[in-house]
Amino acid sequence: MQIQLDIQNEFGTLKTVVVGVARKMGGMPAIEDCYDPRSAESVLNSTYPSEESCMAEMKGFIEILEELNIEVLRPESIPALNQVFARDIAFVIEDQLVLPNVIEDRAREVTAMAIIEGNVPSSNIIMMPSGCYAEGGDVIVHNHHVFVGVSNDEAFQTYKTSRTNYAGLTYLSDEFPGKIFKGFELLKSDVDPRGGSLHLDCAFQPVGCGALLVPHLFKNQEDVDWILSFFGADNVYQCSTEEAYALTTNVFSVSPTQVIVDDSFISLMDWLRTKGMKVFKVSYSEIVKMGGLLRCSTMPLKRD
Repeated sequence: MQIQLDIQNEFGTLKTVVVGVARKMGGMPAIEDCYDPRSAESVLNSTYPSEESCMAEMKGFIEILEELNIEVLRPESIPALNQVFARDIAFVIEDQLVLPNVIEDRAREVTAMAIIEGNVPSSNIIMMPSGCYAEGGDVIVHNHHVFVGVSNDEAFQTYKTSRTNYAGLTYLSDEFPGKIFKGFELLKSDVDPRGGSLHLDCAFQPVGCGALLVPHLFKNQEDVDWILSFFGADNVYQCSTEEAYALTTNVFSVSPTQVIVDDSFISLMDWLRTKGMKVFKVSYSEIVKMGGLLRCSTMPLKRD
């Protein structure tokens, strides 16, 4: 089965998507094995989610997708490895599957994608070269633009939560000369889940009716101003500190007028409905304790 790739934005009508797997993810990690502050917080508080609870939440998510006649693919399940967040280890821009360099802690996840890659023509696969880092949570395709969460050299060397560097951004912009790439630097913290953003999609995401934004997680105010101007301030839902902690921007669009949202995001759901959006609710209250949510656990392959 040859996989057709086509991603032009975050909200085109979804046809095919990879969803991560929680099966065999293992138990609670040691604190020294955590590579994001939200997971570390969950370990310290003994609230780290069980494999069973994560599997149940992902099952509910997949049921919604399949009810909408969306083809759902899964990576190979590797024992004792957390593979919930499929977004980061590969991503699609236009008709190209990009295989980036990721942090060493996540390198084992890459092998599980072979079952997907094997069905993509080699002419549609881009392997990023050594020294060029990116993770899919930092890459947001928006029609003629590609927005990228990026860290300067100092931040990239300092923080485990810095996953995309300027070398990665430059490489991607060279590979897609028809796109306008715009980088956004975010605040980073390896210890405070409220003090930084792991990926761009934890602080910003376009939806069919506008965009969702966490202004206080951007390093530069001019970037916030640019987003508000680009989308129109009335079309941007601005998240509070607690909404940012809950990863309220990390919804998942299935069409220009349909979006899947965590069922605790009451204010956001009300706002989306006033904009004419149809909202599907799912519980991801356990998975969020590992520092990711709905967009994080998906890798769209084809949208119309």
